[in-house]
Amino acid sequence: MGFSELGLSATLCETIASLGYSKPTPVQQQAIPLVLEKADIVACAQTGTGKTAAFLLPLVQILLNSPSKARLPRAIVLEPTRELAMQVFQNFQAYAKTSTLKAVLLVGGESFSEQEKILQRGVDVLIATPGRLLDWIERGKIMLLDTKYVVIDEADRMLDMGFIPDVNRLMAFLPRKKQTLLFSATLPGEVRKLIDTYLVHPKEISITPEDRTAATIEQHYIPLDVKEKREAVRFLLSQYGAETPSIIFCNRKRDVSTLVTSLARCDFKVAALHGDLAQSLRNQTLKDFKDGTISILVASDIAARGLDVEKLGLVINFDVPIYAEDYVHRIGRTGRAGLEGKAFTLVTDADEKSWHAVEKFIQQSISAFEVPKTALEGPKKEKRAPATRSPSPRPPAKVRESKPEQPEKRSPAQPKAKVAEPKRIHSVVNREVDNERVLGFGESVPAFMLKAVVLSEFQEEALS
Repeated sequence: MGFSELGLSATLCETIASLGYSKPTPVQQQAIPLVLEKADIVACAQTGTGKTAAFLLPLVQILLNSPSKARLPRAIVLEPTRELAMQVFQNFQAYAKTSTLKAVLLVGGESFSEQEKILQRGVDVLIATPGRLLDWIERGKIMLLDTKYVVIDEADRMLDMGFIPDVNRLMAFLPRKKQTLLFSATLPGEVRKLIDTYLVHPKEISITPEDRTAATIEQHYIPLDVKEKREAVRFLLSQYGAETPSIIFCNRKRDVSTLVTSLARCDFKVAALHGDLAQSLRNQTLKDFKDGTISILVASDIAARGLDVEKLGLVINFDVPIYAEDYVHRIGRTGRAGLEGKAFTLVTDADEKSWHAVEKFIQQSISAFEVPKTALEGPKKEKRAPATRSPSPRPPAKVRESKPEQPEKRSPAQPKAKVAEPKRIHSVVNREVDNERVLGFGESVPAFMLKAVVLSEFQEEALS
């Protein structure tokens, strides 16, 4: 079956063919006709199954068939992360390159002024993260009166990241009469509540392959000690990552930074990608990675979904993922488009429970991989032989010059010499003046203190 048989126009099919799409994937075969029929859809499919094209291609077709005069936003695509939103935005531009359809990317970390300029010119599609779109709505800069199509992508990821309340707030701003498409890898209870609240008689699509992970991915786990992790990573990169782009996933951002520093010292072309980085830096890092300027990306789960890099051949899980389903998304960055890839997971004693959960989720038993002990020991430091002391001629002793005898110091026990009391400067009764130095005033004594004091007879009697 080709794309033309799904109801897409000849022009759009030509565009698809120019992008290298030969035939639709199972989720595309089922979703595209239903979207064109204006039905609400719930599609449950794993990563790498072509979900983005499953909702974007029919959306482009619908918008082309019904041009808008006011150029108000007619469709919204919600994504949980900026990277996913960027990926969808780029795909939309590729699918709509022969048309006049316009889209805007609304994500955090980007300039409000630049986004506002695009909005003022009029757009057909808003591709956004929930938080930034709410900012624009609350500022009164976006009118959603003409919005007829809403896509909630990676709904389970929205739930994991705590964005479901934002999605609920956004849905309250939208017209009641609209077509809603929800795509997700899994359908937990909270996502089911979302479906029951906002979708009307949705058509459900479930693409569950016999193997949750692609058959083109060679998977292994490596049992080791925590202290051996970095050496194991360096060994895997030197053995399997020399000629292919590689991604290393960590659970914590601080581990991302530490590992990047460690690999950079070993002359690997490596960069970090996590949520604390500025958006401009994240964009540049992804560009450098796709261009081949850097060959290794150390990332948090922010890159586990939506990141599509050609011929990415190696994925290393530095940590076992916290959520078992994230394992599928992580290793799904390799083995794409029919190409082969390798995935290794480092498992310590503390990770055994989480690793068993992963194997249970993917319904597979992953084989162990043994890293040579010499590789895990790391570079050996040369041991210095203990210094042996050999008798060496001592330098000739210096002849001490005799010093004149100094007066013997008094010990603390000896009584101190009495200090002479200062003479009294003024004798009040005899009115005598002592011209000796006044204690405490140095050479300059105030003149009034050197004057004789004249007392009255009454005062003299009182003092006598």
